[in-house]
Amino acid sequence: MNETERKVFFARNIQELFYQKKTISALQVIGACTHLEHLPEKSISTTLIPELRQIHKHERFIEFGPGVTLAEIMALGERHIPSILYQAVCGIANPFVRNIATIGGNICAGPQRLSLFAPLLALDTLLELRSPSETSYISLQNFKSIPKDFVLTNIRIPLNDWDVSIYNRLGPSNKITENSAGFVFLADSEKNIITNIRIAFSGPITFRCIALENKLLGLRLPLNEKMTAQYSEEAAAVFDETAEKKSYPPILRQQFQNLIRYAFDQLT
Repeated sequence: MNETERKVFFARNIQELFYQKKTISALQVIGACTHLEHLPEKSISTTLIPELRQIHKHERFIEFGPGVTLAEIMALGERHIPSILYQAVCGIANPFVRNIATIGGNICAGPQRLSLFAPLLALDTLLELRSPSETSYISLQNFKSIPKDFVLTNIRIPLNDWDVSIYNRLGPSNKITENSAGFVFLADSEKNIITNIRIAFSGPITFRCIALENKLLGLRLPLNEKMTAQYSEEAAAVFDETAEKKSYPPILRQQFQNLIRYAFDQLT
């Protein structure tokens, strides 16, 4: 079958999507968090499903359908979404790409994680996955890929205030290469005591420094030079542990080490 003979179906709602998948053999979903090298012989698009393109803002979190475009997120403005998410979206490609690229596609593209993954990882994003028989929820921290027969239907991002909020995109600004990565550092305090802190990195390797984050909770600010050096080394050790037996450009480790030291310096 050549490219002109390939068939694309369109679902108008979630129920129709699952019905078509059940009744048409070898039907592959495109959109709603899928990543394809080539268009399959038979596919069904989710682009016409309104539920997957909705935005709902609540007091403590904001929800995006996976089909929401990056341009639509950017249009909300920095006052209505986390600052690091807004910065990450603004730094992606150009307006043409942002008009067609979606938050769901950015989350699921792989094997290298894209620009939004580190901010969403640091923000404790929660994914809603739905199949014909069940709905399940998974934190982005535990997400690998969409399970068979499931579709990503909702992305919930908590809205918190942060005293320190740092996002850095590494690598070329106009394309994704092996040198591309994202770094996020978030910290909050009350009466000079660290009450919340997040450290995330994504790219050829992806991780959160969960154990280190927990260790830092309750520390009194400001940190001294010895402490910032120690915790920077512990974060670098997490990088090394995650990167073991993986291929990545050595410059990424040096950049991470520089960024984490700079981030901890903001707490001195």
